[in-house]
Amino acid sequence: MRHLAFVVVSVCAVFCVVMGMSAPASAQATSNGESTFLTPWGDPDLQGVWANDTSTPLERPTRFEGQSELTAEELASFTAERQQSRDNRDRRDSAPGTVTDVGRAYNAYWFPIPGNPISRTSLIVDPPDGRVPPLTQQARERFAAFAETKGLFNSAANPEGSLWNGGRTDSEPEDGTQGGVDGRGSRADNPEDRRLSERCILWNPLPRLPGGYNNHFQIVQSPGYVTIGSEMIHHTRVVPLDGRSHRPQNVRQWIGDSRGHWEGDTLVVDTTNFTDKAPFRGSFEGLHLVERFTRVDAETVSYEVTVDDPTTWARSWTAAYPLTNLRTLVGGVDEQQVPQMFEYACHEGNYGLSGQLSGSRAVEQDAEKATRQQ
Repeated sequence: MRHLAFVVVSVCAVFCVVMGMSAPASAQATSNGESTFLTPWGDPDLQGVWANDTSTPLERPTRFEGQSELTAEELASFTAERQQSRDNRDRRDSAPGTVTDVGRAYNAYWFPIPGNPISRTSLIVDPPDGRVPPLTQQARERFAAFAETKGLFNSAANPEGSLWNGGRTDSEPEDGTQGGVDGRGSRADNPEDRRLSERCILWNPLPRLPGGYNNHFQIVQSPGYVTIGSEMIHHTRVVPLDGRSHRPQNVRQWIGDSRGHWEGDTLVVDTTNFTDKAPFRGSFEGLHLVERFTRVDAETVSYEVTVDDPTTWARSWTAAYPLTNLRTLVGGVDEQQVPQMFEYACHEGNYGLSGQLSGSRAVEQDAEKATRQQ
């Protein structure tokens, strides 16, 4: 625990120092009359609070097979459909008393209106079919072993199931219970049996794809470093830009080991050294990410991530989508007046986990008592 506390304090200290050294973006004219955003020390300026809340699915739905772009009419219809998915979470007119019905208890109150989809039919731009490449046999066998040790069942035991792909299924449930309605889950004998998100360790490993809420990031820069803070369970990445090599292979981390450099106006971040405890769609410690951040204008950063692990997928794949400056969302449906991220106080009032564990202990005690009475 002391080691963990040291790491948390160290990251906080670095983040606070970087925050103190940050400066707002400044537009400067280039030789051709265009403007670019630069920090006072001359690096491209990516600083700000950004949202990746687009509701375009990661993978292309079958109804758009062979179609990479939506027409204006299709986009308007799709936008209305995605926004309606939030309201559907309050419906009680089908499947009462089932797992689907229970899933609706996490209703629309907890979800913002989904961000508008982009004109593409999928976030994936490569392969051209807009789909994640097939899993290797090795990946399937590896995940089956992982699922057995964790006591996973139903969609939780499937690396291609909605629990592991951000809920972006091929055809999302009409009732709004995206993310699984099949009784997915795991045993609850011990704290370690519960998902990392329930234990408030990590919501998802990188890359952090658009989800139902808390899709905000804060980018802060100082000479030689870029810091990326995530609103969802508040992890922070400190990315050095000095050309240092990755940490040794035996050093594994929840969100990997990131190293960055500039290619023109684009920040390129290479991340390796992931742990075997936080799978991403079936990939464990072999996950390798290359992210590209490019400032497009005052309100937009273009984001692209290439995902690679030869032991998991038949080939690498790439997703791309915009990050929108939170200033453009101020005064929206949430009546937010200041572009900011809010504290993700994950364990405050978290009675669920203690209830699950105490319930299991009570069952064990009853079984032991019954055995003694025989």
